[in-house]
Amino acid sequence: MTCVEKGIPYELVPIDYGSDAHGALHPFRRMPILEIDGTIIVESLAITGHLAEAFPGPTLQPEDAAGLARMRTWMSVCADYLFADVVRTVPRGRPITDEEQTTARSALERAETLIDANPFLVGQELTLADLYLAPQIANCLEKAPALLDGLVRLTTWGQLMASRDSYRLTAYDLS
Repeated sequence: MTCVEKGIPYELVPIDYGSDAHGALHPFRRMPILEIDGTIIVESLAITGHLAEAFPGPTLQPEDAAGLARMRTWMSVCADYLFADVVRTVPRGRPITDEEQTTARSALERAETLIDANPFLVGQELTLADLYLAPQIANCLEKAPALLDGLVRLTTWGQLMASRDSYRLTAYDLS
């Protein structure tokens, strides 16, 4: 999504997830992995920060300290809470248990309280925070859309993100 928003050409290269080849690129065998001119960068925080700072195009980061702090807060919320409590907790391929539903819904409700009247998470402009949260909400919508019922701010924000080319062009293909 960061590449699309900045207009950076990219190529998605499949990898055998969890394989030795994967481990050679990322010691924890996770995604994403970025290769630029032979340099490997792993982890979303490092990758998106590098892309935002090393390439022309929209900065995707606020210019003021308070905005940067809010963006980083959202990125931490996504990495530390929503990924664990929603993406990792909500199962794929089987019904969600009551305990899993409670865990995920609680995390989403807490995130909902952080959203204000601005169109994007940190204000009037899209930032890396929006690009962090969008895939997690898409994952929730895929696996357990009812978890978002009644969460108007998250749903409204999610609809705004879903209208963007960066979202549509990078959506997970279930077929």
